[in-house]
Amino acid sequence: MGCFPTRKKNSEIESYHHKQSIKVSSKLFVTESNGNIYKEYEILDHIGQGSYGRVYRAKHIKTGVTRAIKKINKHSYNMTLEEEQNLIKEISILKQLDHPNILKIFEFYNSRQNLFIVSEYLTGGELFKKIVEEKHFDEKVAAHIMKQLFSAVNFCHVNNIIHRDLKPENILIESYENTKKEYFTIRVIDFGTSEYNKKCMLKEKIGSSYYIAPEVLNNKYNEKCDLWSCGVIMYILLCGYSPFNGRTEEAILEKVKIGKFSMSDSIWEEVSNEAKDLVKKLLTKNIEKRLSAEQAINHEWFKKVEKFEKRISKSNLEIVFNNLKNFRTEQKLQQAVLSFLVHNLIQKEEVVELRKVFLSFDENGDGRLTKTELEQALKNFMPLKDAKNESEIMMKKIDLDSSGYIEYEEFITASADKYKLLTEENLKYAFNVFDKDNNGKISYLELKSIFGKDYQDENDNLFKDMINKIDLNGDGEICFEEFKDMMYNLLKVGEYKNEPEPVK
Repeated sequence: MGCFPTRKKNSEIESYHHKQSIKVSSKLFVTESNGNIYKEYEILDHIGQGSYGRVYRAKHIKTGVTRAIKKINKHSYNMTLEEEQNLIKEISILKQLDHPNILKIFEFYNSRQNLFIVSEYLTGGELFKKIVEEKHFDEKVAAHIMKQLFSAVNFCHVNNIIHRDLKPENILIESYENTKKEYFTIRVIDFGTSEYNKKCMLKEKIGSSYYIAPEVLNNKYNEKCDLWSCGVIMYILLCGYSPFNGRTEEAILEKVKIGKFSMSDSIWEEVSNEAKDLVKKLLTKNIEKRLSAEQAINHEWFKKVEKFEKRISKSNLEIVFNNLKNFRTEQKLQQAVLSFLVHNLIQKEEVVELRKVFLSFDENGDGRLTKTELEQALKNFMPLKDAKNESEIMMKKIDLDSSGYIEYEEFITASADKYKLLTEENLKYAFNVFDKDNNGKISYLELKSIFGKDYQDENDNLFKDMINKIDLNGDGEICFEEFKDMMYNLLKVGEYKNEPEPVK
């Protein structure tokens, strides 16, 4: 095993980051796999039906991780090439959405007969089922649900994506254990009918009768259609029934077109004026006057009732702060491996507290951290002047894709316990994924393919340089021992310098 590379000074590290044109993000690792999915996954059971296909629970054979697989049989649905391209578009959309309340996908398989989409496995079931069980929710619980939903929708809209089919059936609860809690975590799913916001009015009639916006029925709409759907969901959460009911779908759609609803039942007497005001401003026919997702997040209703799970122990907060402060990567490949491990292997249980900290930092609830939000959070640990300086340094180190924001997985990557993450078993799995031809070494061409289509025109010297910084024996490739040394070097600096050796 070779010696560890010489540690660089912080200024050199920052300079090195700026010189490189490659940006590391979680979407790099949502890849198309050409192999046989049944050699990689053991199908356990059928768990549901999604748009265009069936959903299965499956075990990833190499890691033992349970995942969900959506299988779309192209022949069964007599799928046209255009419809197949729309499904690929769903994957493309989900790849971009790194948010704590949006379903995470891992990879997809596209064969002549089937398309498989592999995603995280959520065990809590549909929000729809929870509504049926509970009838309606206390305002504080409803606020907790809606804040997550608005945050997810706002994140979509910021990324120029319109969901177009928001409804309780397309909102899952993270885990079965979560369903027993008063405040539970949700994920928005099923982006099969989503569309990129083309900055012009859309015409295609898409959506579900109870939740569809009036302007969609008139074939002239934009992203505000999602806010109407949110208004219907919020209305149902508060009272237990839909604002637009009818015996037939035609009758329901006719009421939606009119857009009039009632809050005259006795149950609404128990609902605050602030909650009613938000519902009304969402279920406004005039899309110019209808609230945006960002405006909805900042509505006074949340300021009044927002008292749910934001309790974070001081010790946990300090651990996360120290991990963020001392986060270091000296090479793009280190960044890529860390991002890969967080995206693919970190368990939900390991990020519960980290997610709470992230959400407590995220003051405007848009699912990403600005320098200002980071600065405000750091004021709890240091004087304002130091917080400003430290927030600038952290942004440079943690914002791996140079977007100007710290996104959710970037935060988890920086704040996670590297000793739990960088086990020999995990590193072996990552190495085998990067080693595409399974010859026991990673070449510069394999690195180039890992970083995806966006970098295929990059000069090969950029990737050769990445190899050379790690290639201790000078053979022009990276073996597992060199790969492992590179990653363990991260545990020799910063917050880990006095820690024991990593688990092997």
